[in-house]
Amino acid sequence: MTEHAPGWYEHDGERRYWDGTQWTHATTTPPAGFPPPAYAPPPQQLVPYGVTGAPFAPPVPRKDPAIALLVSFLVPGVGSMMNGDVGPGIGFLMLYIFSIVFFVCFGWVLIGFIGLPLMLLAWGWGMWHAYQGAVEANRRAGYAG
Repeated sequence: MTEHAPGWYEHDGERRYWDGTQWTHATTTPPAGFPPPAYAPPPQQLVPYGVTGAPFAPPVPRKDPAIALLVSFLVPGVGSMMNGDVGPGIGFLMLYIFSIVFFVCFGWVLIGFIGLPLMLLAWGWGMWHAYQGAVEANRRAGYAG
């Protein structure tokens, strides 16, 4: 491989953009009768060979574990949904709502007290899952700590 600076070069009968390591799909064809320009700016998005669609994935925004924890403190499951874990988030929310209804409807009977621990379990587990989900999402996206 030759060491050429990135730029536009004649290649296979057309002007192609060399990104410093390989030819890209970007091409230009100057109008007939005009000399080639001294410099043509590189295209906005360079697509290397073998890559289809968008050449680079957009950066993933950082998830704040404290915000996910606070939101799940207020409404169980929503912090998990914010992190992209929609299924578990809906599960925590539905378990919390079911346990509240169970506790309110059967609170005067001994069996109704199953709803209170179930509600506290869904609330605490939802907060833990939201916090850990944000930390894991940041780790997968390459963010430190």
